[in-house]
Amino acid sequence: MTPANSTVPVKPTAPVKIALISATPLAIPPAAAAVADALPGSTVWNLLDDRLLADAEQQGGITDPLAVRMDDLIELALAGGADGVLLTCSQFGTRAEVRDRAADPAAVLSADGPLFAEVAERRPARVLLVASLESAAADSTERLSAVLAAAGATATVAPLVVPTAARPPQGESLDQVLGTAIATVTEPYELVVLAQYSLAAAAGALAERFGVPVLDGPSAAARRLSAEIARRAR
Repeated sequence: MTPANSTVPVKPTAPVKIALISATPLAIPPAAAAVADALPGSTVWNLLDDRLLADAEQQGGITDPLAVRMDDLIELALAGGADGVLLTCSQFGTRAEVRDRAADPAAVLSADGPLFAEVAERRPARVLLVASLESAAADSTERLSAVLAAAGATATVAPLVVPTAARPPQGESLDQVLGTAIATVTEPYELVVLAQYSLAAAAGALAERFGVPVLDGPSAAARRLSAEIARRAR
């Protein structure tokens, strides 16, 4: 779905190559699916460093050498002719946000930047933010709240942690597990945000069940990539 105050982005007329830079293979399928939907016929190029998160945890955060490793992957993607670059790991998203966008030959997006921008555009009064991990819920709540505040919005971000969503019990689908948890929420909300790429597949079913917009990171990022590529091609 597109933001409430936006039109459907103009899609590029020629096939494009999108580089997905990931720190875990779990983020690749939802990101690739969203790109395929927003940019039909596009080529997905996966660049994976599956030690980034483990090294960041061991070193107490993103050290300068780890930042350089991510920056090197971005440069590799751009040098390889990527028409768009998406960092699928939110923890390293700042490496996209500190770049000189005018100097880059292609759009370089953070995992959650487009998602949080869409939430701010909708200006909801209350957002239900759903995650499977406490750490993800806390991090996303803090960063989304900061984006909303910077946009002059007064929205409340209410986190909901659903641990079983990380690995749904046998016989239950992801949307069933999340739906059961969301159904217990008594406070009204106008928008649901899925805080992790691994939860994105449930967005459509949850929107249909609860009758409110359900936004996820991969879809928002793919929409932004489509719009950015079309804009640069003009």
